[in-house]
Amino acid sequence: MRSKVISGISASVGIVAGAYFTGMHKEKKIQGLQERIYVLSDHFQLLNHWLELRNERKSIASYFEREGYGHIAIYGMAELANRLSEELDGTEVVIDYGIDRDVSCTIARISEIYSPEDKLPETEVIVVTPYSSFDSIKEVLEKKVKCPVVSLEEVIWSV
Repeated sequence: MRSKVISGISASVGIVAGAYFTGMHKEKKIQGLQERIYVLSDHFQLLNHWLELRNERKSIASYFEREGYGHIAIYGMAELANRLSEELDGTEVVIDYGIDRDVSCTIARISEIYSPEDKLPETEVIVVTPYSSFDSIKEVLEKKVKCPVVSLEEVIWSV
């Protein structure tokens, strides 16, 4: 009889623990989805403003020209970096190189790509395209370079 009670208690504890951990997993999943929604909403606002600038015949190159930056590097070789590269093509702003954790990035439109761990060549400013992670990326880069590090968000909203 005693072993049946202990077995029943063990099963109950197992069920409660399973429900608890399943709930925690669901909560973390919901939190992750909420964070992703926030980032995508931020992307939408940024891209919408960028499109407004283009419709007004304004170029992001004007930010770099106004700040005196003729040479830049771009951190993050995903879609936003490609749009920035396209925007600056044919302007006086030269993209010296890209920086990405995945140096074999297949969608990058920049031929020379360094890892953040590499010795980075001199440039006048580094633009961080994954701006939702800007603070942590900036902290890493400032230990390696002497030039300013700015977010793409700052660039676009400053034009």
